[in-house]
Amino acid sequence: MTTAIGLGNAGCNIVDLLSKYPQYSCYKFDVGLKKTKYNFPLKEVEKLEDYEQKMPSPRAFLKNVSGDVLFIMSGGGKVSSCALRILEAIKKNKITVLYVRPELTQLSDTQATLERMTYGILQEYSRSGLFNNLILVSNSEIDRILGGLTIKEYESGINQTIASTLHMINVYKNTTPLVSTFDKKPDGVRISTIGVCDPETNEEKMFFSLDNVSDIDYYYAFDKGEIETNNNLLSEVKNNINEKKEVAKRVTYGVYETEYKQNYLYCIHSTSIIQQ
Repeated sequence: MTTAIGLGNAGCNIVDLLSKYPQYSCYKFDVGLKKTKYNFPLKEVEKLEDYEQKMPSPRAFLKNVSGDVLFIMSGGGKVSSCALRILEAIKKNKITVLYVRPELTQLSDTQATLERMTYGILQEYSRSGLFNNLILVSNSEIDRILGGLTIKEYESGINQTIASTLHMINVYKNTTPLVSTFDKKPDGVRISTIGVCDPETNEEKMFFSLDNVSDIDYYYAFDKGEIETNNNLLSEVKNNINEKKEVAKRVTYGVYETEYKQNYLYCIHSTSIIQQ
């Protein structure tokens, strides 16, 4: 069981999508929420700094949180200044932060300043080991991958793509592969992004343009029929991995058998370098 904690509109919407799966226990922090066992309503205030300074301690609200934590937030919104208060309350847990970077051109000066500060601090904290991992995704990159979205589809389409991709990667991380070369990464490699690939062409569509990629992990999910009948499948996978070794220092993979009638390939790019 993973605890998913959402902060702000984007964070809470993605948590709502993850709550459909039984693997997640979900909590939300935002303005306008109805107070429940799993909802922590934030009071709307005028001054930016008041969101952090006047926020009641979330320790009691999060007292039952245990194990792995997935903390989800976006930058630019005023409530994002509450992030460190919440993370402080769960610092004894193994934390992965999913940071959804908004379209920067659409932010006001104040929002842009807050976003840059949040973006930088989260990376520094992750690289220092306070977080297990920081996953960066970009609204503009996902919009481009999806081929453009209508106004009605924009937010829900992006959030659904993030949630479903992240969930499937988590599923395979917790499933025993048929074949695997996965290994522990060096301590400093804690900044990542996720993406989907075409299993036929190996074309990657990453959710953030990550610089200085040092590590790549591939999750091959093949239809059971393909696993049982394609004698060249493992050789094809190995050839694809060998080609990718020209791109990154370390490239690993796992092969999984599924009941789906379609093959899927998911990808994680990682680095130890702070993104500018």
